[in-house]
Order: sequence, then C-alpha cells, then structure tokens
Amino acid sequence: MSKATYLKYRIAAALAVLATLLIVGTASAHTRIVKGDAVFVLGWLDEPPVAGLKNAAWVQISTATDNKPITGAEATLTAQIQYGGKSYDLILLPLAGQPGTYVGSFIPTRRGTYTLKLGGTLNNQPIDVSSEIEEVGSTDSLAFPDPVNADIQQSLDDLRSELNTTRAIGLAGLVVGAIGLVLVGILFGRLRK
Repeated sequence: MSKATYLKYRIAAALAVLATLLIVGTASAHTRIVKGDAVFVLGWLDEPPVAGLKNAAWVQISTATDNKPITGAEATLTAQIQYGGKSYDLILLPLAGQPGTYVGSFIPTRRGTYTLKLGGTLNNQPIDVSSEIEEVGSTDSLAFPDPVNADIQQSLDDLRSELNTTRAIGLAGLVVGAIGLVLVGILFGRLRK
C-alpha cells in the first residue's frame, strides 16, 4: 500500500470517528431557547433518559446579554411535561450548587419523546416556552448482562412456537383421521349392499 493510499485511509477513519462523535453529541444535546431577556436550556437531568427510572426535567435559565444565572425563577414559573396528549404538572426546584438551574422530578413511564413546557413570568415578562427533549429509551440500553428474565422469556417464546406447531400437526392428524373414518364408513356401506 502506498503512503498516499495509507494517508487517505487514515483521514477517512479520522473523519468517521469525528462524525460519530458529532452525532452522539447532538443526540444528547439540550435545547436552547432565547425568550426576551432570558435564555432557557431544556433537557433531562440524567441522560440517557430511560422509561421506568426516576429522572427530572432540567431547566437552566440565564440572562441573554451576559449569560448570568437567573435565580428565584421557581417562584414565578410553571412547568409541565407532556406526552401522547397527556400532561403532568412539575414542581420546579433549584438544583443545589448550580444557580439558575432547576429540576422537576418524575418517572417517565413510556418510551418516546416528551415535551417540556414552561409558563408564567420571569422578571415581569410573560414566558411561554415549549420544546421536545431527548427521547426516552428502554432499560435495554443500560442492562448488563442480559437480564435472567430475557432468557426465560426467550424460552417461553420458543416453547409457545413449538406448542403451536404441535397443535397444528395434531389438528391436521385429526382431520385426516376423520376423513379416513368417513371413507371407511362409505366403503363398508357399499360392501354391505
């Protein structure tokens, strides 16, 4: 392999790694929204979010001009999480040690995309901010090793499949047997005549 070809492969590999990192970074990015004098960054406290595990909607609020944290927003803002036409009111609480950051805890029970909606006022300015936050996945993404129940479930599925096959063969045998009995009956009926 020539040096030029080797260099092309190395550059292609480096670009592939960079593209992968950018895609992964984008997937877990928070949503940034500018509303008046404030910047809202919305997302999840724990990423990746997983159905059935406690998590919290995560909100960071800062000034648009100098990016200083806005504190005390929990007193005037409302938060709501929405999914599949249903909504749930969250209680926003300041996150300890992180001024301008607030969380609203809940347990996302289903996989899919949730929408975080903020309302109320901030520094006497009406707020109506809404955005989808990162998609909630299943526990499969975090499970190691495969849960014992997965092996049991696979065995049950295999057993059901074999049982259905056996049942179909048995029914086919009954039908063939019934047809045979009818034919034998017809044959004996003709022989008696």
